[in-house]
Amino acid sequence: MTEATIEDLLAELFAEAERDGKWFHCTYQDLWFSPRELRKAQSEGRFRWGPVNWTLRDPQEYVAQHERAALRAAQDYLAARHRVKAEVGR
Repeated sequence: MTEATIEDLLAELFAEAERDGKWFHCTYQDLWFSPRELRKAQSEGRFRWGPVNWTLRDPQEYVAQHERAALRAAQDYLAARHRVKAEVGR
């Protein structure tokens, strides 16, 4: 695939993303980019992948994904603190 072809193939996705406030998501590597961020990365020669590699998603899903990860991390921290306290307190 040539550079121009990738840009041509992605043009419709970029238009839809910008129109609908969506972000690009690559499920293979769980990468998220706003249209602006992906254009910048591609102008630097990175992430120049065809449309089959991208889906357009609501960026609030990205926020929710990190919120769930933060809650899991907080729960793991509290469980670890409880375990250590229980063992040290003996």
